[in-house]
Formats: sequence, C-alpha cells, structure tokens
Amino acid sequence: MRAPFIILLAINCLMQSPLCAQLKIHVLDGGTSLPVEGATVVISTANAPATSSSMYISDSNGTVSIHETAGASYIIAVNHVNYKAYADTLHLDNSLTINLQPAVLHLDELVVTGQYEPQSVRNTVYKVKTIGRDRIEKQGATNLQHVLNNELNIRFSRDNATGTSGMSLQGISGQNVKVLLDGIPLTGRSGTANEIDISQININTIEKIEIVEGPMSVSYGADALAGVINIITKKHTEHKLTANLLLHEETVGNEYSLFSEGIHAPSIDLGYNINTAWYTQLYARVNRFGGWTGNGTDRDKNWYPKTQYFTGGLARFTLKDFDIFYKVDYLNEVLENLGPVNDNNPLKDPFAIDEEYESNRWVHQVQTEVALGKGTFNSALSYADYERSTYQFTKNLVTEGEEMTSEDEQDEIYYKTFFTRNTWNNGLKWRWGTSQLGMDMNYELAGGTTLNEGKKTLKDLGLFASAELTVGKTLKIRPGVRYAFNSVYDAPVTPSLNLRYGISSNTTVRLGYGRGFRAPSLRELYHEFIDANHNILGNEDLEAEHSNNFNIDLNHTLTSGKSFLNLSLSAFFNDIDNRITYFTPTGANQPTTYTNIARYKTLGLQWQGQWKMKNLSLNLGYNHTGRYQSLSEVSEADVPEFLYSPEANANVQYDFREAGITLSCFYKYTGRRESYTLVTQDDGTTEPELLKMDSFQWLDFTINKTFGQGLTATTGVRNALDITSVSNNYPADAHNSSASGQSPVSYGRSYFIQLNYTIKTNDK
Repeated sequence: MRAPFIILLAINCLMQSPLCAQLKIHVLDGGTSLPVEGATVVISTANAPATSSSMYISDSNGTVSIHETAGASYIIAVNHVNYKAYADTLHLDNSLTINLQPAVLHLDELVVTGQYEPQSVRNTVYKVKTIGRDRIEKQGATNLQHVLNNELNIRFSRDNATGTSGMSLQGISGQNVKVLLDGIPLTGRSGTANEIDISQININTIEKIEIVEGPMSVSYGADALAGVINIITKKHTEHKLTANLLLHEETVGNEYSLFSEGIHAPSIDLGYNINTAWYTQLYARVNRFGGWTGNGTDRDKNWYPKTQYFTGGLARFTLKDFDIFYKVDYLNEVLENLGPVNDNNPLKDPFAIDEEYESNRWVHQVQTEVALGKGTFNSALSYADYERSTYQFTKNLVTEGEEMTSEDEQDEIYYKTFFTRNTWNNGLKWRWGTSQLGMDMNYELAGGTTLNEGKKTLKDLGLFASAELTVGKTLKIRPGVRYAFNSVYDAPVTPSLNLRYGISSNTTVRLGYGRGFRAPSLRELYHEFIDANHNILGNEDLEAEHSNNFNIDLNHTLTSGKSFLNLSLSAFFNDIDNRITYFTPTGANQPTTYTNIARYKTLGLQWQGQWKMKNLSLNLGYNHTGRYQSLSEVSEADVPEFLYSPEANANVQYDFREAGITLSCFYKYTGRRESYTLVTQDDGTTEPELLKMDSFQWLDFTINKTFGQGLTATTGVRNALDITSVSNNYPADAHNSSASGQSPVSYGRSYFIQLNYTIKTNDK
C-alpha cells in the first residue's frame, strides 16, 4: 500500500505545484548585473520569524533554491558584506531577481558627461574622473587651477607677460581640451596658448567637476581631442531657503594687507524654492589678487594684480516629466601691469607707463529636459559675449592723472557665440540596447584690432549618433559617429568605439578608440598682431587637426566591512596629424604664421589607488607620459622618438568625526620635462639640443572644522615647499619668464583662512 500512496502523493504535488514548488531567487549586482556569490537570504513572515532552516546562501551563479509556497508574500532580507542590506515584502513566483546596491557610496556616484542619462561611475563605458564640492572646500581653493593642479595627467604653465596660465592634458596642449559649463562650451580662447582661461570661472558655484580623458569629438565636436572638462554648477537646494556667505583671506607669499596685498575673496549665494515647481538662485563673488612682487619692484610686479567680479542667477521650473532653467553668468576681470617708476627728468613729475587687460563675459543659457516617447529630449541654447581689451596709459604718480598712449597700443578682441545642442536619449530602445541621436550648431562672430579687418564668422553644424549595446550581462559596446559641416574648413567624419566588460562583480576593463579633431580657431585663421615685439599673421587656409586615440583601463574594487580599496591601471596613445603650429619662414623680417606641418604623439601609463577605512582616506597615483620628438625622423643624431616625464600624487584625509575636524594633505610631484630643438652652430650647420625644465613638488596642508549652526572654517598652507620657479634652458622670449632660464610656477608659500556660513530654513 505504501507504493501507491507515494505515487498518488507525487501526482498531487505535480497538480498542486504551488504547495511543493522549488523556487529560485537570483541575487545580482545592481550596477553590473553580475551574480553575487555568498549573499545571505532570509525568508520569513510576520507570523513566522526566521529560523536557521529559512536562511540560504547564494551560489556562484547568485542563486538560492527554496521550498516555499509560490504566490504567497514573504519578508525577504538579503545581506552581503560588499552591498547595502536589502529587505522587502515580496510575492514569491517561480523566479525572483533581487538587485543589490554597493555598500560604498563612492561607487554609486552619478555622472552626466557623455552619458544618455545620469549613470553611476562604475557602469559608464568611459573612464570618468570626478571632483566634488567637498574636495574643493577641503582645499580652500580660490580658482579652478588650485583644484586641477593636483590631478595626474594635467599640467599648467604660466605666462607672466599676459598674466594667464596654459594647461595640458595627456601631454596635449589645452587648446585641444573642451571646457564645458553645464555642458555648454565656454567662449573666449585667447592669449598665446589659444585656450580657455579656467581662472575666469566662479569656483564657488561649482557642484562637481567631471573629467573625461581622450577624444570626445563624437559627443562634443571640435576641440575635444585631448578630453573634456565639464564644470557642473549648483541648481537646486533641498530647503526652502539656503543662504551661503563665504569669506576667504590669504597671503601671497609673505605679502598681505587688509585691503590690497594678498587675496581677498568674499562671496554670497542665495537659493530659494518658491514652491515645489519653482526654484531661484542669485550669487555674487569678488576675487581680489594683490599681485606678487617677487624679484620685481613695488610697482613692476612679477605677478600682476588681478580683480575679478562674478555675478549671476538662475530660475528653474520642474514638473514630473519636464524641467527647464534659465541661467546667466557675468564676469569682469581687470589685470594690472604696473610699469616701473620713471623719475629721471627733474622738470617732470615721476610717471609710469601702465597697462590694463580687461575681460568681460556674459553667458546666457536655457536648458530643457522633457519626456519624449520612451526616452528624453534634452535641449540647450546659449549666447556668449566675450571681450578682452588692452589699455596702455601714462600715469602721473604725483597727481594720479592718466593719459592714454598712442592708439596703436590699445587692442581689443571680441567673440559672440550662439550655440545649441539637442539630443534624444534612450528614445530608440530595444531588448539589447539603447541610443542617442543629436544635433549641435555653433555660430561664432569675432572682431577686433588683433584680427584682420572686418568681422569674422565661423559656422558649424554637427549631426551625431551613438548606441549602447548590452551583450549578455557583462559587456557594453558603444559605437558612435559624427558628421560635421563647417563654413571655413573641411570637417572630418569622426567615429568612436568604446567597450566595457565586467570580468567579475569587482573587476572591469574598458577599451576605447576615438577619432578626434581640433578646429582652427578664428584667431589662428585671421590673427594680425604686429608691433615692436610681435609679427604674427593668421592663415586662412588652415585645415583641422585630427587624431587617433586608443585607451585601455583595468579597474578592480575590494570591499570588506568598512574598508574599501579601488585600483586602476590605464594606458593611452594619441597620434595627431595635421597639427597646427607656428611657422617662421627663412629670411629677414618674415612674419610668423600658422601652418599644418606638424605631427605629434603622446603615450602614457597610469596607476591609481584609492583606499578608505573608517576615518582615513588615501589616494595615490603615478603617471608616465611620453611626448613625441619630431626630430627623430629628420635628424642624423641619436634623437629618441619619445621623451618621458613622470608624475605622482598623494591625497590623504583623516576625519575626527566627533570633533568635526578634518585634516587633509595634497601632494603632487611633477617630473622633469624634456624636448629637442635644432640649434644653429657657428659653422652654419644645425644640431639637436636637449631642452630641460626641472621637476618640482607641490604640497598643501589644510584643517577643516565644522561648528554648530552652519559655520565651517578652513585654514591651511598652500605651496608649503615654497616653490616659485624652476630652471630651464628653453629659448627666452617675451612670454617665457621674467627671469632668464626660469619658468614661473607660483608666488611662493601662502597661508589662508576661509569661513563658510550657511543658513537653511525648513525643508521645502
């Protein structure tokens, strides 16, 4: 009788499967969709607490098999040391998938640059480096260079003749770097470096900085050959009213006085939620730099005094599927080049010949995001008006009267830019991928005394498309292409291909190829700068630079309890053709012009590590970049194809949380830079000569203290090693340095204190 009973019971189980079903729960990483092994799954109900028999461990496939009643509701709790605890009341079907979120918040940081929608850093096909508001405040930075100067693969150079700085990324000059403000390209490439002066950005409005190295020309068009720096500003507050008042006082070397010498940088920022839909913001900032005398005189300073005024506002309207904001920014900057005192004539009052460089920039932008079909439509429209003027005048040092010098010594240049960018993101979705379709258009108008006569215009229209394809649960493939039409030059077709492969839940590899290009600027096309020290003419026949970039990045993360370790090893190679450079024909009194004659390459290897444990955070990095030596192709001497320069950095932060104190240290080593040039010998022959710029180290210390009632104080020492310049044997020129054989780096060791007071009313 036992056998028939067993058979009947089996038949009953098959017919009444909800009573006897074997159910499966799949535990996956919420970012990579990879299985999570070793997760503890606990099944219980309100009337039946969990016991040892209702606890399960996920296998290598992230799966647990349980014997419970299908269709019933259970309390399911999932725990894993590397992920946030999960608990919910769910209906059990034959198969259930639970996605866990990483326990370390750093891995969930959202980025927007080059993305279809905000996405966590770990899931992007690009390697995106982020710098948050907290880091900016911990450094007590007064300009963007203070922050980026600590990053690997970014270097700055100083032009004391114009009081501006140049930048390089991946060994490529800053004119190949696209600088964006909330996704809008900044206008105003000027100076000998022909690039954006990042010190002209209001650092107190910055919420986050996102850096993508390598060509981003498919998404952002011309000038994104070396990479993109996207500066994202504050646009919301969680409170009804937020008022922030910041005071910053700093010495310049050992020079300081209350109202003139040193750095004085007060600012105010007001944010107000009118209701749940409307948000408004107003801000203003003054940044007064009193200059640095160095080895100059009281008037003829090595670093010129500079005063900047920033102001602006924002109005934002937000509904469930609709978001629009209007933002306006204004900058006024005056740089003073105070000449030496001339008191040789006893019949005349002492006087000096001074110069002022004044910049004014207005930026208006309207950005909209609206749900369209299955995706979102993003539209940005901006108008920028940038003007830089040079005034030279004779100043009577007794009466303080001023009189303009000859008209030839007064210069001005202006740029007016209309820009629009429109994308349809995730609008075309299918089972294995999604896409982005986009169009951008740029119209630039320029004029001034340093350009050829008449107004100059440049029109550019770009159409671009990309798709992000998901193969299985571990591979993402993003192909993309841009077609551009330009009124001045033939714009190349720009393709790209990026891959991201999840080797495991903790290890990711990224591979990328990008075709980049840099457009000849209006300045390079129509430049006309002729005076006692310059004879430079533009070239209207210039073509676009173009490059091929290859990069690879291997990233591994380990978490254990409250400890977090992230290791990254990456490499890049850039091959730039048709490079625009200066060219001086042989013969007497020949003007310098621009031409597409150069080829340039860079390659590099970089390692970075980040370790967090309880109150301690440590970031270490090393970079080795090689720069191409074109003389290796034409010189009979033994000139290597690449010369290499190292970099290393270390950022350490320790929190005394109970006391509200944070100690921070920011260190960077910049290795010696070398290059070859041809030198004419006494017998008329030419030989390659090695040019060298010495290495230097940069070190900052800061202490941050949080008090009650919204007050935070930051104090510290910047450039603790007191570096002012480094030796070099590069040929001297009007823009090299004020002292022969030296390249300026800084104005020496300085001390600062910053007070930040924030008022927040009740939540909105």
